[in-house]
Amino acid sequence: AAAAKLPHTRFVEATGHSMKLHAPKTLLPAMEFEWEIPTEWNAFERNRNRAYHILYSMLVAFDNLLICFDLMKKGDTRTATPYEVPKDHRIGVGFWGAGRGFLTHHLEMDKGALINYQIITPSTINASPRDPFGQAGAYEEAVVSTPLLEEYDKPEDFTGIDIFRAIRSFDPCMPCTTHIHSDDRHLVTREVNTCGCGIE
Repeated sequence: AAAAKLPHTRFVEATGHSMKLHAPKTLLPAMEFEWEIPTEWNAFERNRNRAYHILYSMLVAFDNLLICFDLMKKGDTRTATPYEVPKDHRIGVGFWGAGRGFLTHHLEMDKGALINYQIITPSTINASPRDPFGQAGAYEEAVVSTPLLEEYDKPEDFTGIDIFRAIRSFDPCMPCTTHIHSDDRHLVTREVNTCGCGIE
């Protein structure tokens, strides 16, 4: 949005200070939305950005669907490129931007079969400790300037909900136990598990 550079799409426009989203007429009338680059990045803005991203994703998908229809009208109905699994030794890595951050897949193949496969998840990266240069991990960086709006009378009543909200605003998959120390050395421990990963 800031660079005003975007791959061609008929429904999304980067302005340099915002993204204009042109929702075409369907069962509803055509509508325009504009996401403006926030002056401050915080939990609220990250969640607001996610709401705009839903429409952005739908418009990109719809644009690709129309491109597909145009190709089909021209008789171009290929759906895949022929591929043969290599039989020699190979090492590869794949990078992806997941909903909560940076994701990598590391693979090793030999004779056409996987012999090693590892994933480094965004939560692993987000929860990292300070590096050798003193750079904080994403969780620590996010909570350092988070205003604590929770009201409480005694340290033991403090839940740390604002800290949880800050972390969950960009990493909703992280079930976490947080240890919070108050000035009088009172330890507050809260366990929050809302990812739903273990629901059967």
